[in-house]
This record gives sequence, structure tokens and C-alpha cells, in this order.
Amino acid sequence: MPHTVSDGFRTYFETYGAGFPLLLINGLGGDHREWLYQIPAFEPHFRIIVFDNFGSGKSDVPPGPYTTERMADDAVRLLETLNIRQAHVLGVSLGGMIAQEVALRHPDRVERLVLGCTTPGGKLSIRPLEASMAAFQHAGGEDLEADLRRVMPFLYTDAYIEEQAEEIEAFIQRRMEGRMAPSGYFAQMSAVMTHDASARLGQIRAKTMVITGEVDMLVPPVNSLLIAQRIPGAKLVVLPGAPHRLYAESADAFNKEVLEFLES
Repeated sequence: MPHTVSDGFRTYFETYGAGFPLLLINGLGGDHREWLYQIPAFEPHFRIIVFDNFGSGKSDVPPGPYTTERMADDAVRLLETLNIRQAHVLGVSLGGMIAQEVALRHPDRVERLVLGCTTPGGKLSIRPLEASMAAFQHAGGEDLEADLRRVMPFLYTDAYIEEQAEEIEAFIQRRMEGRMAPSGYFAQMSAVMTHDASARLGQIRAKTMVITGEVDMLVPPVNSLLIAQRIPGAKLVVLPGAPHRLYAESADAFNKEVLEFLES
């Protein structure tokens, strides 16, 4: 299986398609299968690179805590392994925080930047409801299935959970199959909690689109507005009625906006 090595630890990755590279960066607890709805849509247009962040999927679990800076450097090492000088970078949630650091720490590597359902971190960020924070802070325990079912209302709309029960069960099954070690989950959570690019966003020079869901209950949409206001020339897109996992529940609309931005 394809792996790259950073600081002695292995990162699992997969590639699809051809053309200009597009690096996709997962959120908290996700693995490369998070992009189930994006790979078929993007593959005809780009060379897609998906990977498992340290602590999740088929990648190793280095000792934590992690930071978004370190995780950004690990993502760039993957590009180096693949001899990719420059790529479009798309990150969602924690992946969007990592993508901010990729653009800030390695500006020559990023052609265009897409930040989905994410936050600038620090004092600038607007925190979610205490109920959602509590649900995710305790979602790395022993009873994974119960944890996953408890966080569903913060990831999807109630209507989707009711009407697309098979999709919800498939998502839970994927997370169960790719079960994270608790140490990996809480190491990634540390990266979420310590991320702070708020004072540096104005330094990002890549052409940027910030996209969020109108009813995101995990990362309040106002965080995307704050990011877009601080990155020069950034485009803000708010998908009506879309939740935190807008790239799944509202995949068609999400993919359309991303493709139009990257190919414009």
C-alpha cells in the first residue's frame, strides 16, 4: 500500500485521475474515504491526492498532541514525495485549519485554496454550542458507535438523517471500520483546540474560496465570513440549508462551487 514517511511515521495516501494536482485534507477523525462524493466529480478534471492524517485510517499514530502547523508540514511532505511542486488545496473542518497553515507556511506550494466549514481559531473564532463541543470532545471513547450516533445531529440536518438512513448507516460503518485509536483522536482534537491563524490570514496570497453551510451546528458559519474578510480577495460561498458535512449532504452543490472556482 502507498505510504510516505515523515519523522519516521507513515502516512497512507491514494491518487486518482490526471491533470493539475488537487490535495484534499480530511477533518477530525476522518480518513481518505471522507471524499466519497468528491473523487468521482473531481477526477475527470484533476489529479486527486487523498490521505489519512496522522492518527487516523491507515496512517501511523505518532505521540500527541498534534498541531495544525505540524499536520500542514506533513501534508507538504506528501506532495514532495509525489514530486508535486504546486497544487490546489481543499480542506474541510480540521482539514480547513490545516490548509490555512499549508498556505501560510508553504505559500509557493498552493495555487488555489478552498477552505470548507472551518474556523480561523484563536480569539477571533466563534465557538459552537457547548452541547456540540461536549459531544465531540468525548467522541473518542470505547463505545464508538454510541459516540457517532450522538454527534450525527451536529453533522447532518435532521431531515437528512431521517430521509437518508442508509447513507447515515454507511457513514457510521465506515467510521467503525476505520476506528481510530483514542490517542490519535485526542491528538487531532488538540490540533483543533490550539489552531490560531487569525492574525496571519492576511498573509495568504493564494486565490481563495471559503465555503460553508448555512445551518452548520458544529462550526458556526460566521467563522467563514471572518476568514473571508481577512484573506485578500477571498470569495465566500454559503450553501443554503447545508450542515457541517456539506460536502456529503449537499455534495452536488459543493462540488459545483469548487469546480467553478478551481477552473475559473
